[in-house]
Amino acid sequence: MKYMKLLLVALVPLVFQACVASKNLSNNDVVKTALTKCPGPEMNISMIPSRGPLADAMAISAIKTAGNDGGFSKEFATFIKSEPKNVSVYCPNPDKLEALISHTFSLYQNNELKGISVCVIGMANSQELTTEAARIGATLTFVP
Repeated sequence: MKYMKLLLVALVPLVFQACVASKNLSNNDVVKTALTKCPGPEMNISMIPSRGPLADAMAISAIKTAGNDGGFSKEFATFIKSEPKNVSVYCPNPDKLEALISHTFSLYQNNELKGISVCVIGMANSQELTTEAARIGATLTFVP
C-alpha cells in the first residue's frame, strides 16, 4: 500500500501538467501547420497520439526509465533513411513529445544526423532537445 501511495504522489504532477499543456490539433491542422511553418515543402509527418493524462504519464515514465518508446525511434530511423530528409513530429501532449524525441536523439552518435531537419509541432523551445540536436547535427525547429 505504501508503494501505491508513492506512485500516486509521483504521477499527480505529471497528470496535472499533461492536462494543462495539451494542444489538440486535427490531422488537417497538423498538415497545414507543417506545410506553412516547418522548413522545406516536402517532409515525413509523424503524429503521435495522446491516450489521456494517466496513460501519457505512464508512457513518459516507460520512455525515460526503460527506453520503451512504442516504436517511435524505428519510425524515425525509417524517415531519415528516405527522401526527403525533413521530419515533422506532433503530439497533443508536449511532455510526451519531448520525451520521445529526446530518447530518439540519444540513440545517435555525434553529427550522425547531419542534414536532417526535425520540426516539432505543438511544443515551445526545449533547451534539452536543442542541445541534443546540436550534438547529433540535426536542424531543429519548434512550432508551438
